[in-house]
Amino acid sequence: MGLFVGELHISAQPQEIVHNITATLQKGDYVIFHPTDSKGKELEFRIDDAREVIAQSYLASDRERFLILIAPSYSIEAQNALLKILEEPPQNVHFVLIAPSKNALLPTILSRLHIHIHKSKKTLPLFELDMKKLTLSAIYEFLRDCDRQNRSIQEIKDHIQALLFAVHTSGICLNRTELEAFDEAIALADSYTKESYIFLPLLLKIHKKQRGVR
Repeated sequence: MGLFVGELHISAQPQEIVHNITATLQKGDYVIFHPTDSKGKELEFRIDDAREVIAQSYLASDRERFLILIAPSYSIEAQNALLKILEEPPQNVHFVLIAPSKNALLPTILSRLHIHIHKSKKTLPLFELDMKKLTLSAIYEFLRDCDRQNRSIQEIKDHIQALLFAVHTSGICLNRTELEAFDEAIALADSYTKESYIFLPLLLKIHKKQRGVR
């Protein structure tokens, strides 16, 4: 393998990558590290997670073992800890990291991994509300439902893009400031902001604009 001690998969659909990697492996030949909260939302990979990986990597085995790390982002402290194990990996250990972007990892980490970029064509979900008949009561019910869905960060981003597409197809013209609000919404999703808090200002802006049109 030379300098490379593992792989980095750039993908917004980690479960598909995990399935492809583990399909032919026995249960004891891999360990998955995927930090989530009590509601199943993905969390940043932190130093405690890195320590678990390091501990697992030193378990003796005469077979190749895959340590699979999944996270939307990796803290600097966690990466520095992982770098030490990547520079001097234990025998028979193969590291697999999965992230949505190469920017999630330090160059020193990237240099130790084969990088695979997975580009998938996907259809945006249909947005639930009719932009031409948007009412405050409909917005309220939509926001209540949002908090029951427990969507992943990527699913929330897709939902935001679906709203923007619904606005465009409804013939609603957004100015630069209004479009920038969608960029801000994407950033809020990355910071684990509650979904209803993300959509509330967007939908109110659209509702106000529609009232002005009528």
